[in-house]
Amino acid sequence: MTRKRRKLRKGRAALVIGLVAVIGLASAYGIKAAITQYFPALLEVGNESRTAKANPVSHAQDIAAILDKNALDQVSVSGFSDEELRKCFVSYEIDDKIRERLAKIGWSEDKIPLSSLRYVRVLYRNFDNKPTVGELVVNADMAQATEDVFFDLFNHKYQIGKMILQDAYGGSLSDSYADNNTIALAFGLTDGNSSDVHEQGYAIDLNPLYNPLVKDNGSSVSVFPMQGQLYLDRTLNGEHYISASDYAVEAFGNHGFSWGGDKKGLNDYKHFEFINRPTPATSETSHSEQASEQQQSAEPEQTPVEEPVVPEEPVYEEPVYEDPGYEEWNDEEWNDEGTDEWTDPGTGEDWTGEETYPEEYTE
Repeated sequence: MTRKRRKLRKGRAALVIGLVAVIGLASAYGIKAAITQYFPALLEVGNESRTAKANPVSHAQDIAAILDKNALDQVSVSGFSDEELRKCFVSYEIDDKIRERLAKIGWSEDKIPLSSLRYVRVLYRNFDNKPTVGELVVNADMAQATEDVFFDLFNHKYQIGKMILQDAYGGSLSDSYADNNTIALAFGLTDGNSSDVHEQGYAIDLNPLYNPLVKDNGSSVSVFPMQGQLYLDRTLNGEHYISASDYAVEAFGNHGFSWGGDKKGLNDYKHFEFINRPTPATSETSHSEQASEQQQSAEPEQTPVEEPVVPEEPVYEEPVYEDPGYEEWNDEEWNDEGTDEWTDPGTGEDWTGEETYPEEYTE
């Protein structure tokens, strides 16, 4: 009886498990059927998600549209891969349209040739965190670094006020800075504002209203732009303040820039200067000479080989003999009266032409 009861219990358990499985499958089928009948959109969302992962959507047209946008236009980059997003950060040679705009901010060919400049288009996040189109003109030597650093800042969600060429402000730098507009190439700045590097396109001023230039000589303080006086107290953790710990300092540093905010007495908090630029050549040095100098500097120094010294052959000169006992012949001592008389300058005696010999002669 005990064995029969155990077999019966096992049979009942198997039957229960089977019934549960059947009911579960039926329920699942019924739920799916119900969803298919009454909520088909849910299944479509799931199918689209799986399809998107298998076949990622190309944003080539969206990228092309972004590149045609004007500066300060907001754009959408939703769903962009990093590779696609990077294509929105580009550089161009200066065309006629940009050339006309540069002329309005003080550019001329004698200051810097257009071939040395590049027009750079980037994206940045504005103060509302919206992706926005920005533009700069920089030196060709740092165009690539400019693209890279703003791509870095964009991915880090770093916020920037504005980024447009100063011709939008009638060429006024003061108005541009007061509007917190980020710029690079600039003319008409003072020496304290690193005018030389800005005129060569080797510097970028980031969020300049909140990060002004502050000159402090101990007895007086000057601020540029003037409206930046509201943001002089750098001990405050003000929004959009650039300090040594700000991510912008790290990002620009990683791409070959130095920060001007840590110079005592001349703190230019907005200023980032490209330090990996080539050494400027003098006007007298030609391009071929520069290339030759660079090639020579790249070659390892070699120890000069001294050439053997060949001794010169001696030159023989005839010796000059002088008789110390007699003076030189003097024609004036001759008697020109038709006689052979001559006065010996050594003894003062006259010679008559007759030869006299001593009475005794010994060989």
